[in-house]
Amino acid sequence: MLTTPEQIERYRLVTLRAAVRLESLGMKRKGKSATAISRELLGLSRSAPFPAVIAGLNQRIEAIHV
Repeated sequence: MLTTPEQIERYRLVTLRAAVRLESLGMKRKGKSATAISRELLGLSRSAPFPAVIAGLNQRIEAIHV
């Protein structure tokens, strides 16, 4: 069970990373894309490629010590 803010944030980032991977393969979703959400979170430009977004999410995930 996720009870601490760190665990919740880590789960959110892992979920975003999985969604970005699916979007890179062509899957679409309604509303704002996971890639757009991730780029805003990481402070990347709108033209940042998928590998850069995934790498940034990986760094954030590893930085959270649970």
